[in-house]
Amino acid sequence: MKKCPTCNAEFGDGATYCDKCGTKLVKYATCPHCGASVEEDAVYCSNCGKAVQSTRVVASFIDQNSSNNKVDDVTIERYKRELTSLRSKRTTFLTLGLIFLPVGLALCILFIVLGVRAIDVADPGYGVVSQYLMYVFLGVLFELVADAGIVFLIISGAVFSKKISNRERIIEEYESRR
Repeated sequence: MKKCPTCNAEFGDGATYCDKCGTKLVKYATCPHCGASVEEDAVYCSNCGKAVQSTRVVASFIDQNSSNNKVDDVTIERYKRELTSLRSKRTTFLTLGLIFLPVGLALCILFIVLGVRAIDVADPGYGVVSQYLMYVFLGVLFELVADAGIVFLIISGAVFSKKISNRERIIEEYESRR
């Protein structure tokens, strides 16, 4: 049970006002830098002036994922291993994107140019239209390869980078709290 800061009456976790004196009950947290009490939604500590908001993510992670509000070393070690895997996947997707995009665009342009030349040269063995359509089809096919390269770049940048930065932040905050 928690106590009212004005009259010291006990109240439950869900209470917003004290039953005895009517004081609005503000949730308090502890500054990870100096240990002073700060309001739960405070961005900076009123005692030491350091940012407390970034540690909220870690604190909520700790509260939700461990017993007795203590992150175990097993969770942090798992996150460190995941970081290696996530960085490897990000590098793979980035590499694929950087290969597929320029190669796909180059081949797309090449086959469209060949299609235009097919009309100019007009080979009597093939129909001009069928030769043109074949080159345009190949051009569009390689445009899709270039599009796949763009998707790989987006995945490497957005998805993996966000997961990596979240894991790094949690590990860093945990180690600074030890």
